[in-house]
Amino acid sequence: MDTALYVGLAHRAALQRRMDVVAHNIANMSTTAFNKEKVIFQQYLIDVPGAAATTGGKIASVIDKGVMRNLDTGTLIPTDNPLDVFIHGRGYLSVQGTDGKTVYTRNGRMMIDSESELALLSGEKVLDENGQTIQFDPEDIDVHISSDGVISTNNGEKGNIGLVSFSNEQNMKRRGSSLYETDQAPIARENMTGVKLQSKAIESSNVNAIESMVEMIDVMRAYEKASKSGSDYEEMRKDSLDRLARVQ
Repeated sequence: MDTALYVGLAHRAALQRRMDVVAHNIANMSTTAFNKEKVIFQQYLIDVPGAAATTGGKIASVIDKGVMRNLDTGTLIPTDNPLDVFIHGRGYLSVQGTDGKTVYTRNGRMMIDSESELALLSGEKVLDENGQTIQFDPEDIDVHISSDGVISTNNGEKGNIGLVSFSNEQNMKRRGSSLYETDQAPIARENMTGVKLQSKAIESSNVNAIESMVEMIDVMRAYEKASKSGSDYEEMRKDSLDRLARVQ
């Protein structure tokens, strides 16, 4: 394949990938505790066919190296639900995924489900510090969640929410919009610094609507420019081949 054409296609593919991530961020502006993402690209050099090594005949292109999460904490939003929690610091709630595997989230919007167990609004069971579900009785009222995760009602303590943190959050793999899975061992609670809960509050998404829309417009313009350059190059290439054919 023609080197310039290959580079042009790689450029447009990178812009498309960036657009997909920006669009995903915008779509989740209202998702509780959603962390916006950005694509990380790495430049690499392609040798120009026929160019002497001494002339430095190379063309720059890019490789998609993956996605990085922005770990800034979203805004605290007060609620009237005593089961809602906002996580101060870089902590996560332990929950049971639909496949039974333990996954993690900063989405603190919770409820008591049809099985009288503490769960996220999306249905995943919230786990205690021992990895067990947290059970309520029908007569339980006046639910209170302390800053260290202890849940109490008029009938006494019901459990302690499994609050954990990790040494490398960027290595956590997103599952859905606000759940994460990882093979890392959680940091012991006694070794967690500055992590605590605040009840009757949740964390907003950290997506900035204006910044994201401006970024989307910039990507669209860059893609249009790259497409025009590709079309211009194809026209020039076709014209050159036509001229060459007439000369022969």
